[in-house]
Order: sequence, then structure tokens, then C-alpha cells
Amino acid sequence: MITVLVLLLVAGRICPADTFTNIKTGEILHGYATTQTVDNLTVVQAAGKDKVNLNLADWIVTADRNGRNNTVIVLSLDRMIMYEIETAVLEEALAAAVDTGPLFILLEIDTPGGRVDLAQRIAAAINKTKHCQVISYVKGGENGGAISAGVAVALACDKNYMATNAVIGGATMITISGDAPMDLKKAYGSDVGEKFSSIWKASLASLAEKNGRPALMARAMVDKEIEVVEVEDGPGRMFIDPVNKKPAQQLVKTWTQKGSLLTLTATEAVQCKIADKTVGSREQLLRLLDAADAEIKIDNRIQQAAKELSRATLKVKKLREKIDLELKQLKSVKRRGRGMSLVRKVRGRLRTMIVLAKQYPDLQLDLEQLQKDYNSVEAFYQQHKRAR
Repeated sequence: MITVLVLLLVAGRICPADTFTNIKTGEILHGYATTQTVDNLTVVQAAGKDKVNLNLADWIVTADRNGRNNTVIVLSLDRMIMYEIETAVLEEALAAAVDTGPLFILLEIDTPGGRVDLAQRIAAAINKTKHCQVISYVKGGENGGAISAGVAVALACDKNYMATNAVIGGATMITISGDAPMDLKKAYGSDVGEKFSSIWKASLASLAEKNGRPALMARAMVDKEIEVVEVEDGPGRMFIDPVNKKPAQQLVKTWTQKGSLLTLTATEAVQCKIADKTVGSREQLLRLLDAADAEIKIDNRIQQAAKELSRATLKVKKLREKIDLELKQLKSVKRRGRGMSLVRKVRGRLRTMIVLAKQYPDLQLDLEQLQKDYNSVEAFYQQHKRAR
């Protein structure tokens, strides 16, 4: 252990990483914790490329950060949060990024929102990223910033920076009826709709509080009945419901009134501590975070997953067209051999559809019906095969 410690300290002077100080012995290691474990011990990538397994409860970890690998991993959430494949890939990408020991993970966000359940999964994955900071950069791109479900993702990050033209908020829950959005209370009834909304409000409030942001502001992004005012309270300021304002508290600003859902500009978000600062670009943000000379590693696996799903969707469409055509041809076939050939094709295509349905839940294929169709075709094939 002493030999290993000496090697680590020598390497640490060359490239000091996060500092691990043993509570009992005072031993010092330099490295970064990974997501990997061995016998319930955390695998730490130590300076000098040695790995050690530590019980982190026995160590004080000081995040020096400047001695980690001089890299920044960039992930982009730049479309609707709608697909499980993209969510799963983002979860994997976060864990993979931690294990490379970057200065931090930069999650660039520009989303109009999407499925609440998937946004909550992403937020949970960010919360689980214990050994490396996840920093959000809310861009003012095509979608305008972090809207609706995207709020959860931004609030989950350790730090939240916003482009000057970005916005954040408007996180009320809705459902889709046909092609039109519908209020949850109208869709599911007052009690059920309120239950869903209450859970979502509590979730955003919890994410906000975790990183020292005002929970009431997060709730006001969901519920237009919530009012928020900012008051001076001694040396500091507070965000409260106006009914809770005390006579000694001086009103600073009314942020939202009943009937208005809270959506904040970048400047407003900084003023009310939902965001840490506004920046004009990724480059400016990197300079601000002392990472201007870091190697930027773009992780495109989310975008690759989107393309993969697009290819699978196109494949399903073509399979359906071919199956429909071959079934029509089968009705007019008089030669048994030709008919059996078509049946084999349909059977093979249905088998492929079943595989795709299992592999890509986002395709929303009716797996049960596909299996019934396949069984029917298979039975027909076997019956006529025996009759030949």
C-alpha cells in the first residue's frame, strides 16, 4: 500500500486529480471515482493509470477538478423528449462520461418538452452522477430553451447556465387527445388530473431545492394558480406566496400572479436563482468554467439513436407495404408453389416486425397482434406444406 501511495503521489504532482484523504490514516490519493464497483467498493482511477478500490465512506473527497483529465464531455438534448431509446442512451452516456474523468459533463439543452416520465428518468440519471459535475447550458436554439418537461432536466444539473436569448419554464402537464393538447383535469377528471400535477410539481420543487434553487418558482412553472413574490427578509431575499408576506418584509418584485404560468427569460432566471449566469456561447461558458483549453469531446450517441429509430421506422413502413402487397397477390395466385413462396416471405417479414417491436418500444407496434398474425401465417404454411 505504501509503494502504491508513493507512486500515486508522484504521479499526482504531475497531474493532480481529485484528492482522497483517508479519515483514519491521513493517507492521500489523487484520482477520480468511477461508476464501477468491486465487492461494494468504488473503483477509483488513480493518477498514473493505477486503479484502486475504496470504501468512499472512509475517505474525504476534495473535488480539485483542475487535475482531472483536461476534457469536457458534451451531450446535446436538442429535440422533443419523446423516445425511450434516446433516454436510455443518454443514461448510458452519462455513466460512460463519468468513467473518463472529465472536468465536467456539459449537457446542452434546447427542447420544447415532451414526456414527463422520460424527463424524470433523465433527471434521475443526472442525480445519480455522483462523481462528476453535470452542468447544463440552456441554448436559445430552434426550440427556445428548456420548456415544459425540459425544466426537470435543467433543474437536475449541478449548475445551470443559459444563453441570453433562451427561456425556461411553462412546465404544466398536458396530455394529447387526437392531435390536440388537453389539460389533465379535462382528460382524466379533476381528482386524477390534480394528483398527476401535484406529483410533477413536487418533483420539480425537489430538483430545485437539491441545488439551492427556489422551489416555489419551480412549482409556479407547473401551476398557474401559484403566485410568487420576492421580498427582502433581513440581509437576504426570499421567494414566497404573497399570502405569507410579513409586514416587516419589503416587496421587491411580483414574479407571477394567478392565471399566469411562469416562464423566465435567461436574465430573469439568473435574478431568481433558477440559473447561475447568462452566457453568449459554449466558448464563453468554457472560459467562465476555467476549461477554455480543455479538449471538447462531443458525444453524439443520442443523435445516433434518433437516426437509428428513424431507420427502424422506415423499415417497418416498407415491411408493412410489402406484407400488404404480398397478401393481395396471394389471393389471386393459382399455383401452389407460387403461393407458398409468398407465404414464406410474409412469414419472414412478420418475424422481422416482431423483432423490431421488441427492440424498439418507441415504434409502438402491437406485439400481441403481430404474434397472432405470425402464428396464423405459420399455421397456414405448415398445413399446406404437409399437404404437398
